[in-house]
Amino acid sequence: LKDTDTVIDCLPDSTCPCCGKSDIFVHNNPFYRHQVHEIPKPTVNISEYRLFSGQCRHCHEVVRAKKPDNVSQGIIGPNLLSYIAVLAGQYHLSIRKIRSLLKEQLGTTFSVGAISEAQTKVASMLTPLHHAIRDSIQTAPLVHVDETSHPRNGEESLRWCWLVASEDLVYEKILFSRSTHSAKTMLGKNYSGLVVTDQCPSYNWLKPEKHQLCWSHVKRNLQQIADYTGGGYTALVGQRLTLIANMVFRIRHRLENTDIQYEQYIRRMNRLRKSFDHWLGKGSGIVVQRYKGRCKKLQSHRQSLWLFLTDTSIPLTNNEAERRIRGSVIQRKISFGTTSDAGDKFRGRMHSLVETCNKRGMSSLSALTEIVQAVTLRKPYPNVFNL
Repeated sequence: LKDTDTVIDCLPDSTCPCCGKSDIFVHNNPFYRHQVHEIPKPTVNISEYRLFSGQCRHCHEVVRAKKPDNVSQGIIGPNLLSYIAVLAGQYHLSIRKIRSLLKEQLGTTFSVGAISEAQTKVASMLTPLHHAIRDSIQTAPLVHVDETSHPRNGEESLRWCWLVASEDLVYEKILFSRSTHSAKTMLGKNYSGLVVTDQCPSYNWLKPEKHQLCWSHVKRNLQQIADYTGGGYTALVGQRLTLIANMVFRIRHRLENTDIQYEQYIRRMNRLRKSFDHWLGKGSGIVVQRYKGRCKKLQSHRQSLWLFLTDTSIPLTNNEAERRIRGSVIQRKISFGTTSDAGDKFRGRMHSLVETCNKRGMSSLSALTEIVQAVTLRKPYPNVFNL
């Protein structure tokens, strides 16, 4: 139970309901505890600063008062700025839904432009943290990378939301393309750690001994070959390859559950690897060009498929990046795209903060409020993630 704010002792009636006598003995312990959780009525504090001006009687120069240094330059204070940003970045509310919620909850009406400007300010305040996360994640020993489309309202061409996740950090940024250049921008051209990705060609520049392909994506593509409507030899090859992929997952799970020893794990995986290579060779000769190309592509990335055998800390899948980028996908579906570069910056930086806080079990609202308050009061920038 949480610490109580108010404790009210409820004593029994002085008269016993059973025998009618009044000499009731009250025990100090034990007692029955009943807690009621309630929140106070939400309110907003509005501070008005009256800036007077005066004129010098001698030179007639007009002198105007200035706002205190610790006062927010806009009409929205640091706590409310953080609240608005979290409503958008973590709870995926659109600007108009935030506007409606603030009016209903606090009785204060802001324009759409004011809320949009608030998000732009928060994005600017998160710049040092965003850069620090990028620099730290580019030195991590192992990262997961993923990307998803990001529409810009009024533009035909898509942009792309990129995400890199390490053990305790998440870095997200919206870029113009899904190209190799974008992948190098996110990871750094000289990144030397291990990278887990899907089969997107943007990652072909990575060294095979540093690049693990996601087996979930591989299995999905192989299942499409197995489900080929024409059946025949093409479907047979797909079924064999899919069966082997399923066995790879099964044996890996048995190792993680300590059902088998490491020596057994390696021995069985090597047999599966040999069988997989055999059926990939068969798949390179099938008639259907689409599926034939998939088998040839997997053959060319043979080393990246089995890199996980060199170290049990290398995961089989890219699920970590898939889970972390899900917030951006949800916001894209609910709030649609952005309309400016400022909106792109806000989403990338805010999602980096939110997902990193989720990985570390921290409150994104508390972390963001600490940053916004420090910037507003012109204090040293807080190192909320100890980077």
